[in-house]
Amino acid sequence: MSHHRPKPPLCISSIGITIHDPKRRVEFAELKIGGHTRGFHSSVAGLTLSATFDPVVEVIVDQFSLSVHCRHNIMGLISQKKLVDLSFTRDKILHRSVNRDGKREFHETQGKMTIVIEIWQLRSTVDAIVRACPRFRLLVLGQFISKHMRGDVDINKQLFTTDNSKFVLHDGGGFESGDGNSVSIVKDFIARRLEMPDLEDKLHAIWLCIPIPRIKECLLESGVQDFLRSRKQVLGRDIPIVVVLTQFDLYDAQHNAMEAGQILEDTKKTLRQSCVEPLEAAVDSEIPHVVVFAEDAIEDTVQQLVDVTTTNVDKYVAGEAALVAMMAQQVDIGLKIKASIVIGKKRHWKCLAAGTNFTGYTMWECLSAIHADIIDIWNFDDPHQDLLGPEFKQLLLRGLDNVNQLPDTTNASDLDFGLAVVSAIVDILTPHDFAPSVSATTGVVTPAWAHEIYRPTNMTLSRIMTYIVDLTCTMQILFLLAPKWSISCPVIKLAMMAYDAASKNHVHAAIQSSVPSVVSDARLERDHALNRIIEVIEQYSIKASKAQDLRAKIIDVQRRLDDEWVWV
Repeated sequence: MSHHRPKPPLCISSIGITIHDPKRRVEFAELKIGGHTRGFHSSVAGLTLSATFDPVVEVIVDQFSLSVHCRHNIMGLISQKKLVDLSFTRDKILHRSVNRDGKREFHETQGKMTIVIEIWQLRSTVDAIVRACPRFRLLVLGQFISKHMRGDVDINKQLFTTDNSKFVLHDGGGFESGDGNSVSIVKDFIARRLEMPDLEDKLHAIWLCIPIPRIKECLLESGVQDFLRSRKQVLGRDIPIVVVLTQFDLYDAQHNAMEAGQILEDTKKTLRQSCVEPLEAAVDSEIPHVVVFAEDAIEDTVQQLVDVTTTNVDKYVAGEAALVAMMAQQVDIGLKIKASIVIGKKRHWKCLAAGTNFTGYTMWECLSAIHADIIDIWNFDDPHQDLLGPEFKQLLLRGLDNVNQLPDTTNASDLDFGLAVVSAIVDILTPHDFAPSVSATTGVVTPAWAHEIYRPTNMTLSRIMTYIVDLTCTMQILFLLAPKWSISCPVIKLAMMAYDAASKNHVHAAIQSSVPSVVSDARLERDHALNRIIEVIEQYSIKASKAQDLRAKIIDVQRRLDDEWVWV
């Protein structure tokens, strides 16, 4: 007995109508599906009419129609109404739709009328977040680094970095002693930003940089005290302030309390007594703060500062702004992993065993949507967009052909993931008597199964779960390599080879052994596939506290990645 699977729905996200006759105007249209009618019109009749549907219009019947109501002018004197009925089949639209500029569209011209039907397709979850908040907006007050001297400042000027489009800075200058005008300018700027309706224009966080006082110096100048005391009236709890205690190098020179790059306990105690306690007393509450240490510890300091900032932005501003901050920052690998998981849980990693998010799409479309989210989060310097190109996806897919077979883990490394990766990178780039195989195949080809419609089977589930973890692990390795090289084909190949040698078989075995139990529990309330993905990612993750030391182990590798390291 044969079982016919239900056909996936056709999801229409927009319809556009264009008239190619200057004597005719389109007034309104009616989309008729089964016994339901969806009308749309324009306030002024013209040559075009369009409508966007949110939520999308689902078509599960085989045939539907579009009635277009026009007005035809005869010799400029007589206006005559005209009705054009257009019939469409669901399968015809699905098979004849093509991708144009990232949109999946069906085009058809009948007589002097063209109809464009846009089909909803899997889209990046990150896109919706970035549309709401394209950049993380930060106000810096005071001097961030002790040796940094600032000229004239304009708090309203937006400062951008050339290599990071997700970050915008406002420089508010300092609060010189007795300068009440500076405080007023800052308060006015913050108040205006608070009133702006769109999240992208609002201020998301403030870094207030205060130099650690020398012996017998006062911690807070009068302008800083005025600003902090009025912060509840100015800010409420809408914009988090993080106090950045700077010029520790001068403080340390006086107290001689630094040994081997580590802060001694008595130094911490002294800092709390001289800085933190007076600060909290001035504002009558606890306030997030970070100490900027000497230059050799600046990366650890910035990691802590970014972590404190994103935590408070998520708490007091908006989750979207916090996620954009995690995407914008390039110092904390842990926040990148956290953001990947948060984004995945919003849509594409959910309900994988049931397959409700991917019904009607090919495996290539499903994995491409997942891929785009993860790549956007890591926000690498990728001048040629190699990470979004088909070659990289095809290399990842090549490892998923036989995911139903448990891989051999007898020769896999038992080292910590980060150490295993670094060991593999050093080994790959160290000259040997034989040349390593950097081109494992004679060509990169998309496997046939990637073009098949998604089916909720054990094989499908295993492939998607494995793809997510493989890509996340590869991103971590690229994070170690990115400060040394921009993203390119050779760097990506090096990362993938290191992953293959370090932990890939262990990861695949961990996922594949759990798929049967995940499928059997698919009807339960808990999302076991999602939970298992997160567990494996956390097991094979590089800790932020170790990233700098791991980079140091590969920084002296001198072998050049040359042009022979290509995709094919």
